[in-house]
Amino acid sequence: MSPSRRTQPKRARRTSPIQLGTIGEVARSLRPLDIAAIAVAVAIISAFVAVAAGRGEGAEVRVQSEEGTFLYSLAEDRRFELSGPLGTSTVEISSGQVRVVEDPGPLQICVRQGWIERPGEWLACLPSRIFIRIEGEQQGDVDAQTF
Repeated sequence: MSPSRRTQPKRARRTSPIQLGTIGEVARSLRPLDIAAIAVAVAIISAFVAVAAGRGEGAEVRVQSEEGTFLYSLAEDRRFELSGPLGTSTVEISSGQVRVVEDPGPLQICVRQGWIERPGEWLACLPSRIFIRIEGEQQGDVDAQTF
């Protein structure tokens, strides 16, 4: 190769720093597919927010005891008593949750279970023969997976 035909290394292009324009300039530079992608992203985020905000709407508390079966709204705060073979149990519904506050059972298992709030969750006070279950649309939380 002759010395006059040597290839010179390519010089790196000099680029200017990124300049942010006004919102109008950015909007004018968007292509139709950019706008479609932004619209789809906004729709998906809105759907997730709507589902999360609607959690527990319409959920009811079903209480079964020797006195009968009762339905209460999970959205309405209340405190009530139920009679059983061992004595009186106190149930509380507050802020979209339910729990057994007092129970005459010897081990206090249903009191120790604490608050429940999601459809499908339940409390059982076997010595007092009380069963409490939250009913409503399940949110699809995964509690087990198999491969």
